[in-house]
Amino acid sequence: MSELFTSAEQMQKATNYNQWTFELFSEYIRGDVLEVGCGVGSFTKLIDDHGNFDSLYAIDISQHAIDFIKKKKFRNKIKIECIDLVNTQGAYDFILCMNVMEHVEDDKNFFRKILSLLKKNGVLFLLVPSHKFLYSNFDKAAGHFKRYSKNEMNSLDLTPGIQLINQYYFNMIGALGYWVVYKALKSGNINDTEGEIGMFDKYVVPFSKKILPLKVPFGISLISIYKKLN
Repeated sequence: MSELFTSAEQMQKATNYNQWTFELFSEYIRGDVLEVGCGVGSFTKLIDDHGNFDSLYAIDISQHAIDFIKKKKFRNKIKIECIDLVNTQGAYDFILCMNVMEHVEDDKNFFRKILSLLKKNGVLFLLVPSHKFLYSNFDKAAGHFKRYSKNEMNSLDLTPGIQLINQYYFNMIGALGYWVVYKALKSGNINDTEGEIGMFDKYVVPFSKKILPLKVPFGISLISIYKKLN
């Protein structure tokens, strides 16, 4: 768990990447917002700065992460809690869940529970690591049970009234770099990624943003966006 926290701390320094990712879901922020797996609060802070919500509830299973995020200064009053998942069905207008489901062995049940938390017209933005061929020792060390394809993601049962409104692979250049470092060279280390993250954030992200509108066949992550219609 400490390794994951270190990795998350390093990723919060990737300001270009975090802003890029935030722009993918910012249009859905409204009403009552739940962030599942807030980590060190990189996106919690971006949501808080963005505003346009009535309440923001950030949760994570790591007490270390929760203690860290509580030291941040927020503009709005935010509820932050160490808990795996809430049980308030039909309570949220927007749910953000990024790089969480791959840590859950029973992902089918987790997926159903997340969807049950949406209000009518509520939106879930779900990001998971993609492609089985990219699974590496880094994934294993990070506690990932799997990486997802579109077919595997879409095999998970949708509860009645839930519609998949968009789905796409994200960060193709990042996937290529990941494959070289962690699969071809097998040289990556979960505790030694700061330099790689810095290079990626400074040089790769600006270029990657330009090709994002293109339909790419693969990426380091798979993004699925769901809406509750009734």
